Amino acid sequence: MEIIINAYKTALNVLGRAKITEGGYRLIKYCVVLKVEEGVLLFHTLTRELLLLTPEEYENHLESSYLRERWFVVPKDTKEKEYADLVRWVCKNAKKKPQHITKYTILTTTDCNARCFYCYEKGYKKYPMSEETADKTAAFIKENCGGEKVHISWFGGEPLYNSKVIDRICRQMQTAGVKYQSSMVSNGYLFDDEMIEKALNIWNLKSVQITLDGTEEIYNRSKAFIYRDGSAYKKVLSNIERLLDAKISVVIRMNMDLKNAEDLLKLTEELAKRFQENRKPIVYAHLIFDDEKSWTEIYSKEELTKLYRVLTRLEEKFETYGFSKESKKGLRRYLKLNHCMADSGGAVVITPDGHLGLCEHFAESELIGHINFPERDQGMIENWKQWRDEQAECAACFYYPECVRLKKCTGYGDCTDLEREKIRKRTQRSMKNELYYWKIRQSRSE
Repeated sequence: MEIIINAYKTALNVLGRAKITEGGYRLIKYCVVLKVEEGVLLFHTLTRELLLLTPEEYENHLESSYLRERWFVVPKDTKEKEYADLVRWVCKNAKKKPQHITKYTILTTTDCNARCFYCYEKGYKKYPMSEETADKTAAFIKENCGGEKVHISWFGGEPLYNSKVIDRICRQMQTAGVKYQSSMVSNGYLFDDEMIEKALNIWNLKSVQITLDGTEEIYNRSKAFIYRDGSAYKKVLSNIERLLDAKISVVIRMNMDLKNAEDLLKLTEELAKRFQENRKPIVYAHLIFDDEKSWTEIYSKEELTKLYRVLTRLEEKFETYGFSKESKKGLRRYLKLNHCMADSGGAVVITPDGHLGLCEHFAESELIGHINFPERDQGMIENWKQWRDEQAECAACFYYPECVRLKKCTGYGDCTDLEREKIRKRTQRSMKNELYYWKIRQSRSE
């Protein structure tokens, strides 16, 4: 038996000494199993421990004293959800609350040079951030970061549609001695050599997320850019290469529904050919749906099955071509206790007119204050921390210990068997990659 990742000590301490029983044992529901060439991997989603067993050890795993002590193997009558709830409650209450705001999502404008049919900002007032508001934003960051390093995510609309305020905010933070780095969500169209130079030297830009919705014809139709000079698809792909050549990471998001699902498989092949000799982007696919409805209200069971079948094929291709984010991030070493910036306690959204929010998807509502005033809507802040009601399936779900779903979040629908299977496969890919890097470390130490 080999320990690939050590257990999260806090979780083990809360669980305490494992019970001894004469009533028989079983694997805990929070154990993910993956057979590999080297043996069998076991990952505990509550304690975060990853083990490699020989086939013989796995065959006799119920007899292993180590697996019993480490809560991989538990008495048959164990109600693991009660233990998971206790561990999460203790860890959440023991976690130190952020004292300062160190993460900022700044909307430089709500306007955009594309006209995506699925844009959630349809109907929003279109306006840019003024230079005056940019100055006050820089001052707000300095006053609230507590001298800590700041991360800024530039957002829109299309953030590059008003890049001058990015310049202005960054220069003022440099003058004020605020340490910062930034990322961006962009359609990628407006990047050129001059802008990438500023991204490196002024914005301290580390990564950009760019959406590709299909191969050339489908992409150009779905994005519907306001320009008519050549193919936007070709321009954006060239700009992705510019960014990668400048050593700025690129995350390609593929928004998918039934209409473009199969075409995204073709797009993945095109990306593989284009970037096989270059630094590679991270690529992931995301199902899009109406914010007001769940997946099960939009798609029939047969349609959902088809979507997830294509999604599985896509993720397998991402892994094969080295695009998968799981292969780069691996498994978390600690227990997840919050969903995103909205419930983190140390992050805010700043709209073009200086209002403060907690989620970039709510730039005109659910606001908590303004950069000009110290008052904050504490009720709204607490509302964003509320978790969704549990489903009946949660009691037996392997992913329950690390699943955090917010009531207000519009980023997903109801959890389904297909969704859980997708998460299991992603977890198994991460397990496999952790083993790969562990073997490299072992060979270097010999």
